[in-house]
Amino acid sequence: MTEPALSLFHLLLGLGAIFFLGYGLLTALIPAPGFSGPERTALSFGLGVVPLTLWLLALTAMGLKFSLPLILGPLLVLVVGALLLARWCGRVDHGQQSAVSSPVATENRQPKTGNLFWDWLFLSLLAVLFVFVTLRAVLYPMWAWDAIATWGCKAKVFYESRGVDLTCIQAHNYYPNLVPLLLTYLYLCLGQVNDYLVNLVFPLLGGLLLMLLYSFSRRLGLSRTRALGLTAFLALNGATFIVHLYIAYADLALTYFTLAAAGLLYLWLQDAAPRGSLGLAAVFLAGMAWCKYEGPPLAGTVVLAAALTLIWLRPPGVWRRLGDLALPLAGLAAGFLPWRLYTELHHLEAGADHILGFYPGQFLASIPQVLLYLVNPYYFGVLWPALVLAVILLGRRLWTSPRLFLALFLGGNLLAILLAYGLAPTSAAEFSQYVRGTLDRLLLHLAPMAALLVGEGLKDLEAGPGE
Repeated sequence: MTEPALSLFHLLLGLGAIFFLGYGLLTALIPAPGFSGPERTALSFGLGVVPLTLWLLALTAMGLKFSLPLILGPLLVLVVGALLLARWCGRVDHGQQSAVSSPVATENRQPKTGNLFWDWLFLSLLAVLFVFVTLRAVLYPMWAWDAIATWGCKAKVFYESRGVDLTCIQAHNYYPNLVPLLLTYLYLCLGQVNDYLVNLVFPLLGGLLLMLLYSFSRRLGLSRTRALGLTAFLALNGATFIVHLYIAYADLALTYFTLAAAGLLYLWLQDAAPRGSLGLAAVFLAGMAWCKYEGPPLAGTVVLAAALTLIWLRPPGVWRRLGDLALPLAGLAAGFLPWRLYTELHHLEAGADHILGFYPGQFLASIPQVLLYLVNPYYFGVLWPALVLAVILLGRRLWTSPRLFLALFLGGNLLAILLAYGLAPTSAAEFSQYVRGTLDRLLLHLAPMAALLVGEGLKDLEAGPGE
């Protein structure tokens, strides 16, 4: 009994170090006030895990073997130095408010009214869900194909070789490695390969994702009760999100990074983002690109949707704001180029077989399958029909406000999914099975932003016709 408890303690220490890295960087670079406590907590994990895993790749490139002192030592020194410098400059205790989000504006955007009965009901439902998925995650080893053959296999090889070693792996070597390197780091914290305890990171990611959705909803003006309801609505709608809370796939991590990056950019477009949000969005765009093969194009659509929204709406200072998007683009490049350079230097297959041709028959065949998935309650409940209802409710306001960003991001990526199936090199006999095996994950990446647009429709209902 002592050994499992000690292993869990070591795992929590390892996760705590990631939070400390991210929270320290956030505090040093963007002092309080600005982001709320829940926002800082939810963002800290991503801010810690992106530099941590990229540093592991850098150690391999330098020919150094993984060890906890070598991994955490330089990063902790960097963060502590940044904190001391920020305190010496007086920034930690006396941070400046965002130029676009004053305390008064923030208070106005976050009404405090709520219904305690519904608040506790939504919180209780979420608590029951996370008790279940946490137990399901840690009481079972890794299972399902990609968890064992791709992400889990790489993590074990990296742990045993103490570096990024792909010489004995023949499947999807070109995939980015944020999740395998995160699992490798946790194995190092445990001192062994433990396919049970490391699964704890996935319900943690899901909890942070929901915390971000709640926080962004509050910033956009939803009451506490409606924000909690929206959060529970996403979490409990269908099986896809719930399953990914305890399955060791990279898709939940990509969904978390996507919500953070796109949500921060949306707040920035709404003039509701604290100072430094574009810089944070850049880090999370880097996480998207470094997380999964689908990450770079998905991250590109985030920036493209923001640019098109600015061009369409032409707010004051539109050209300056378009120039500001260079920072998120730089973040995307920072997450994409290191691994791309590594694959080129080591002559890894780049997955070009996925774009050798376009198959119109597959493209047309994928349309009804995608539509059926969107309305099938097993996968996402009524999330996507609720999105259609919200779009109808918003009407013209969708095209004359920054909400256009959400519509462009979601609509553009749904079209991109259809185009991707038109490019997939599969046989006619296997095509339907290929769609069934991948579509739920592709839609999962978009689901929190769809929920955010549903929340905008809720906000209009809450405000009433006069507002």
